[in-house]
Amino acid sequence: MTATTTTPSPTQLAAARERNEAVWRTSSALLYAGRIDEFIACWHDDARYEVAYPVGSFPALVEGRAALAQLFKGFGAATTRIDVHDVRFYQTDDPEVAFVEERMVAELVGGGQYENKLAIRVTFRDGLLAQMFEYYGQRAHEELLRHLGLTA
Repeated sequence: MTATTTTPSPTQLAAARERNEAVWRTSSALLYAGRIDEFIACWHDDARYEVAYPVGSFPALVEGRAALAQLFKGFGAATTRIDVHDVRFYQTDDPEVAFVEERMVAELVGGGQYENKLAIRVTFRDGLLAQMFEYYGQRAHEELLRHLGLTA
């Protein structure tokens, strides 16, 4: 038995990129504005967020909207401002998969700043975020967790 795959047309890929990038930009704007409940509504019920380099008590994998809400509400509560720069969105030949690069700068409650470069593989399904696999600068993330008192 042989598997048959269909290669999306350039028009289909352009439409996928437009749709996926709009979902990404909308969800990101909600996250960075601290509108976490609306941000979580951009995710599938069974969504997954995974990191390549888990640090300290930061989980390697978070599954489901409720767990995602808890994680992102915690991060939001630790910041007074979040900005992103140098955002690059790369649609792959798979209409449901894109890669995103960005540099995040967050002002932290109680002083201090978190700055990190991120590379994220994002999977979309039905116009929602289905999965993220995130790479970030491990040392910067360790410093953030130390600042928040979440590592020894």
